[in-house]
Amino acid sequence: MMDAPEQTRRRRLAAVLALAQQARQTFERFPFAILSAIAAALAMHFVIEFDFGYERTVAPLWPIVMTAILGIPLFYGLRVLAESRGWPSRLQLAVRLGGLVALVVYYLVLPVPVKGADIVNYLLLLAAVVLATSFLPFLGRAAEENGFWQYNKVMFLRLINAVLYSAVFYVGSALALLACDALLGFDIEPRTYSQLWYWIILIYSSWFFLAGIPRDIRGLQHVTDYPAALRIFAQYVLIPLVVVYMIILYAYMAKIIVQWDLPKGWVGYPVIGVSLAGMLALLLVHPIRNNPESKWVVPYAKFFYWAFYPLIVLLSIAIATRISDYGMTENRYLVVVATAWLLAVALYFSFRRHADIRIIPISLCIVSVLAAFGPWGATAVARRSQLDRLREILTAETVMVDGELDRTTKALSFTRKKQINNIVQYVIGYHGGDRIRDWYAEPGRLPDQLTPQAAMREMGVGYISRRHLQPEGYAIDSPVPNPVPVAGFDYVYNLDRSFSDTTHWSAMLDPANELSIDGTTLQLASPADPASALRVDLAPTLIAARLSQERDETVLETENERYRLLMYVSFARGGGEGDSITVERLEATILVRVK
Repeated sequence: MMDAPEQTRRRRLAAVLALAQQARQTFERFPFAILSAIAAALAMHFVIEFDFGYERTVAPLWPIVMTAILGIPLFYGLRVLAESRGWPSRLQLAVRLGGLVALVVYYLVLPVPVKGADIVNYLLLLAAVVLATSFLPFLGRAAEENGFWQYNKVMFLRLINAVLYSAVFYVGSALALLACDALLGFDIEPRTYSQLWYWIILIYSSWFFLAGIPRDIRGLQHVTDYPAALRIFAQYVLIPLVVVYMIILYAYMAKIIVQWDLPKGWVGYPVIGVSLAGMLALLLVHPIRNNPESKWVVPYAKFFYWAFYPLIVLLSIAIATRISDYGMTENRYLVVVATAWLLAVALYFSFRRHADIRIIPISLCIVSVLAAFGPWGATAVARRSQLDRLREILTAETVMVDGELDRTTKALSFTRKKQINNIVQYVIGYHGGDRIRDWYAEPGRLPDQLTPQAAMREMGVGYISRRHLQPEGYAIDSPVPNPVPVAGFDYVYNLDRSFSDTTHWSAMLDPANELSIDGTTLQLASPADPASALRVDLAPTLIAARLSQERDETVLETENERYRLLMYVSFARGGGEGDSITVERLEATILVRVK
């Protein structure tokens, strides 16, 4: 007779073998999706590893990351679609190879480096693909609404578990690395923890999620079970939160009416969030809406959609005001589209007796695709709006004459300079400098990689940082070498400090050496030997940087018999005019050598 320890070992071995068998079967079922996750994790590993030389090493990796992540839901969706339709193996392989070709083409059209507009379009496309996975197996099958709900229930619960298990797995693994570092003397670099997170969240969570997807998707139509935890979550957590936020938004509407003030643009995010959370709650309780214990669902649904119309009006006024004042951007475009979509969905569920819940992901998927591409898309509309607005302002202020810009210095108010700077920074950051290069009388003077600083200098307006908020103050943004050479220095200190009424700060580098700032005087000294102190006035360096429009490094280097100091200023903000300057915030990398 086998003893108990041997039985336990056999059971454990059998469990491990069963787990390995399930992992293998999952890979055989979703090989392209899992390989995409591995490719994404590998690319992110090197993005974190090569955190220097962005244009040369990191920038080319981002299109790989984006394409590989897009491949996870794409290949998953194609697989479940093929299974639900009963396609033969050869056709399934042909469809997946077609998806692979589409991904390769998408990767080839992505620019390097990726700009803000490309990221917006990518996120819209990714959202569309994810949404498509929720309805593709049941597209054109109106009689299988229960199967559609059960299938999405499985995906929803599996996704929550995947995220939860991944978080626990990461915390445990990170603590194990920390223990090896602290107890066994392993040299674990800080970026290893970030790399570990991406390996787990991309590979482990994807594999775990895919392992829980049932093979007989069509058979879910006959499944009637409903998890009690799901009902409790929807009924006692999600719906009460939706009601609380709707009360807050209605109170805000009342405040607007009483004070007769236009709504803030920020209100769009909670309105959209509440609407999506409310719809999610209705979808979660959809199968039990007619059960005796869930009779509250039907009146809640009617109340929710009818109560939502005033919020749509509030959202419309808020976004219309922002667009009127500042023009269209990708974010505002998406708020406009979301408002229109929410209104259409509310009307559909308010007036249709037997509404199909599949209309929510299907319509949102179509909207996402339309917003991502074409002259009507988010980036195209935003680009035209901001370029037209910029041209109008430049012409009105005679900065642009006869359709051309020259570098003659223009006397403009701070408000106008700020407006022009904000638009130019947006255009270059999201769409690239080539959009305005032809506006200049001497485009040959512009660098190949046009920066906002160079663009503003060549139009004679002067660069103003986004963090420069008041005309009487200043704000300096400067690049810092990455990586920072540290050979010949003993300490590297990252200073990030805000000052109130008086500029005063100090920090001990070690028990014998103190670094401090008093006003605009930087001091490096030993408390035991004040005579050896190294004192330097920051004012000349900051004044020179304030007056300069170049994207040069703001560097201060000095030494005496005891110390050598090298300081890279990445950001500074304060006040003062002419030869006077005050410091309200200072961000810098300081290198110190004690001789």
